[in-house]
Amino acid sequence: MTIALDRRGFLAAGGAFTLSFVVTPLAGAQQAAAGSPWTAYLTIGTDGRIALMSPTTEMGQGTHTAHAAIIADEIGVPLNWVKVDTPMPSDPFRRGGSMGSGGSAGVRAWWDPLRKVGASARQSLINAAAAKAGLPAAEVSIQDGQVRRGGKILMPLGEAARLAATAPPAEGTPRDPATYRYVGKQTPRVDIPAKVRGEPVFSQDFTRPGMVYACAVLSPVWTGLARQINEAPALAVKGVQRVVTFPGGAAVIAGTQWAAMKGAGALEVSWASTAYDGLSSAAISAAMLAGLDKDGEALQARADGDAAAALSGAARIVEADYEVPYIAHTPMEPWNVTVEPTADGGLEIWGPFQTQDRNRNTAAKVAGLDPSKVKLHTLMLGGGFGRRLGDDGLPAAVLTALAVKKPVKFFWRREDEIGQGYYRPAQVARMRAGLDATGKVIALHVRTAGPSMRQSFSPAGLPKGEVDGSSVQTLTDTLYRTGAYRVDWVRVDQVVPMAPWRAVGATQNGYFMEAFLDEVAKAAGKDPVALRRELLAHDPRALKVIDRAAAAGDWGKPLPAGRARGFAFVYSYGSLCAQVVEASLENGEVRVHRVTCAIDCARVVTPDGARNQMEGGIVQGLSSALFEGIEVGNGACENRNFDSYRIMRINEAPAVIETHFIENDQVIGGIGEPGLPPATPALVNALFALTGKPIRKLPIMAQLADA
Repeated sequence: MTIALDRRGFLAAGGAFTLSFVVTPLAGAQQAAAGSPWTAYLTIGTDGRIALMSPTTEMGQGTHTAHAAIIADEIGVPLNWVKVDTPMPSDPFRRGGSMGSGGSAGVRAWWDPLRKVGASARQSLINAAAAKAGLPAAEVSIQDGQVRRGGKILMPLGEAARLAATAPPAEGTPRDPATYRYVGKQTPRVDIPAKVRGEPVFSQDFTRPGMVYACAVLSPVWTGLARQINEAPALAVKGVQRVVTFPGGAAVIAGTQWAAMKGAGALEVSWASTAYDGLSSAAISAAMLAGLDKDGEALQARADGDAAAALSGAARIVEADYEVPYIAHTPMEPWNVTVEPTADGGLEIWGPFQTQDRNRNTAAKVAGLDPSKVKLHTLMLGGGFGRRLGDDGLPAAVLTALAVKKPVKFFWRREDEIGQGYYRPAQVARMRAGLDATGKVIALHVRTAGPSMRQSFSPAGLPKGEVDGSSVQTLTDTLYRTGAYRVDWVRVDQVVPMAPWRAVGATQNGYFMEAFLDEVAKAAGKDPVALRRELLAHDPRALKVIDRAAAAGDWGKPLPAGRARGFAFVYSYGSLCAQVVEASLENGEVRVHRVTCAIDCARVVTPDGARNQMEGGIVQGLSSALFEGIEVGNGACENRNFDSYRIMRINEAPAVIETHFIENDQVIGGIGEPGLPPATPALVNALFALTGKPIRKLPIMAQLADA
């Protein structure tokens, strides 16, 4: 990973000069962040304070703390001297490209670039101070925000920044990470104190002078349109001002959020029929399962050797079909945005965005404006998990604001957030393994079938005959070696809207692969961890992760009666993660007692933040495994709130989650998503060990209820 360092020229603001640098991750980092050629700007003011304008969105995962820690350590200043912000896409602190956050790239894509630009900034400051003092640069250093020669302070950092602003930037060598004060240490989150004081403004809480509230009323059936609207009951609600219609529904406008919600509940809408009125979960499942038999439609994603021939010559075949449903993102904050028409004919927008340029461009297109006429501000997110990657609610919000000609807080109710928001795709998989006479895996054929998330989510869609990478994610880049190996995919599109969900395709495919390997292990008469060690014998790094998780998770040791352990290993987002789940069945309810996780992400920048991400991912993986699934009936989502769309509750979470980090000099991996994929199959495998019955369809509790 490399960077380009350019001098922007100093900025004059009220007579204060600022030293400024451009940080541009090139090919490797761009690929890590979905191809986004973004840029960051680092500035050092005459007060010595440092501002990093980063195109990464802080979603509560601690990315901005990690960025601040890297810069603070490299330059040599206290952590609280560094402020990290997300700029507007059109802001001069960012130029070109498409701005967005995802793929666990918030830290791994910026580790090298920020170290290098920090080193360059430090050297530039040292050179300027040394020249002023008539000293060799080698005798000057920066410590605790002061430019020093030995124990003597030469000048404040801000003075060095003023001097350095007139000279070309210097090349600098990053510090040895062993000398870092913040990186790799229990560094406190820079955003927590303000959150404890209740100071940050989340998108739902943001207000503008003269703002009104607009509560959306959306068609329950995907793609549905209103046939007739009776506004009278809504207008009779105290505080309701008017009703604005848009394709797919309407918005009830009121002076308060509660009045808008009450009016939305009273609005009478007759919806036109659609081609999907009869769609059901059963029909979706049947279509995907039928796809598994369509050899002629299977698109090859990977082929090592001749899997068909190897399977035909195997001493034993192990085969199983698996299925996962659509699941919702369920952020605590439902979809909302604030849109304000401006005096110059443009728009100003405030919202919880992960894809700033996508949302700005969508707003501009709907309003018939050049994107430069749209100012977009990223506010605090009340949960993301991929939900904020889209722009699905923005067109209606823009049309509503243009209609009322004043600032509008446009929002969805919880029922629409779950019932109309994007979902993780439903998918099925057929797994076939061939064993030789000794029980060794000599062939594996994986076929997945389901809708294309890219077709639904990407503006460009997915061309016919092309494989959707998310549908085979972690299968095509598995670290396992199974002899002959084939992966293919059958496309079975549905109308249900889809978008990346935390860890994306690794969640489905990690479950398919890891649950199946336990079935293979049983058929071969082998310990599940021992089988994985066989399949990873060529990879010392992976073996170390597996062995650490197994040892820390007490694999093979006695357990209390009624409990069992399950194991899983998934490679995703450049990180290797293995987990041991200890669980039991009590009166028909699954109880997860302990989860032990080992992850090799090469380097941990902020251990507390990384541990939080692993724990959150594990809980989310267990929640989706146990409870979550969209129930489709009559063309609509039927479970539209937390009373019917169950997520894991506090009392259901494991009492113990242990995370063990393995660091090395390899390329840094992601941390926000890799903790989630192994949790589901590790739990499934624990229950398989406990009951002897494989769980091939999720969610688990629904299968237990039907058993």
